[in-house]
Amino acid sequence: MKKTGIAVMVIAALSVAGAVDAQQAMKGEVAALNEATGKISIKQNSGTVGSGSTAAATEFKVQDGLLFNAVKPGDKVTFTAENVDGVMTIKKLIKE
Repeated sequence: MKKTGIAVMVIAALSVAGAVDAQQAMKGEVAALNEATGKISIKQNSGTVGSGSTAAATEFKVQDGLLFNAVKPGDKVTFTAENVDGVMTIKKLIKE
């Protein structure tokens, strides 16, 4: 069971990386905020029926620290991110 879960997380991470490289808007739910490290964790919507509750949160660096004042865990968001110096960084985030 654990191997299946790990495989699903790897596939999800690879699909997220592909979507991010293409600068597509992604949707998800804010899972956690860490202002000390400048990162937000977002549980992304996979679009697959029945998989919404099992998606692991992905951590993103925040380019604009004011985002911490705009969102809280549980908020639904649409965002774009890109790889900046090897770190996935949120470039735009809209609270739904």
